[in-house]
Amino acid sequence: MTDFLKTAIEAAVAAGEVLRRKFPETREVASKGPRDIVTDADLAAQRVILDLIAQRFPDHAILSEEGRHDIDLAAPGFTWVIDPLDGTSNYAHRFPYFSVSVGLAEKGEVVVGVVHDPLGRQTYYAEKGQGAFVRSETEAPERLRVSDLADLAQALVGFDLPRDPAAREKVVAATARASAATRTMRSIGSAALGLVQVAAGGLDGYYHLTLLPWDVAGGALLIQEAGGQLSSPSGGPWRLDGTGVLTSNGHLHSALVKTLRLD
Repeated sequence: MTDFLKTAIEAAVAAGEVLRRKFPETREVASKGPRDIVTDADLAAQRVILDLIAQRFPDHAILSEEGRHDIDLAAPGFTWVIDPLDGTSNYAHRFPYFSVSVGLAEKGEVVVGVVHDPLGRQTYYAEKGQGAFVRSETEAPERLRVSDLADLAQALVGFDLPRDPAAREKVVAATARASAATRTMRSIGSAALGLVQVAAGGLDGYYHLTLLPWDVAGGALLIQEAGGQLSSPSGGPWRLDGTGVLTSNGHLHSALVKTLRLD
């Protein structure tokens, strides 16, 4: 592992310990906008990550959900892209599906990606060109591979709902079409865990219309390194600074684009 990947893993795990410890406690919840909240746990986990990265790499830029947003991802140098608590609504309701996402981008391209599942105590990680892996506290790392399913009618596909009402209506209509064309659908409430499950083969595809860079930076590279495919929701090229994503095991991608019609 490079120092970049070691730091990303260490930061994600340390933040996850904060989230796991605070999970049963009473939440302090503030609204950032319609259907958009932040808790005391988001902020505490973010502090752990930012302190570690600033200590190790003081010259690197940091783009974080609860921090600065005026960061140019295409600028020269390295930018850490952080979501200290992905699945805040789940967390606030004590619904046990949430994660920590840490990515490192160079000129807009993700070169390190880590997603940590605090309650499952599993860490998913990838470095560009080196494959994708998962490790738990007690077992050796295992390589991740996307599923080899090629029949959409047999597929398990994940999605999550946007906050914006118009985008939500669009997803509901697309999901109705997908529900008729697939075996079944799942909504997880943590985009990073949805991406992880595509990389691990648990989901055959996953889509979301309004993800921001910190939602997807950790999981995008995992899918790519596990042999999967990412695109914009309409099937065009995926970009880290885009506003949504469609992912799959690759075999199902064109069928999903055609079925969902998210253009």
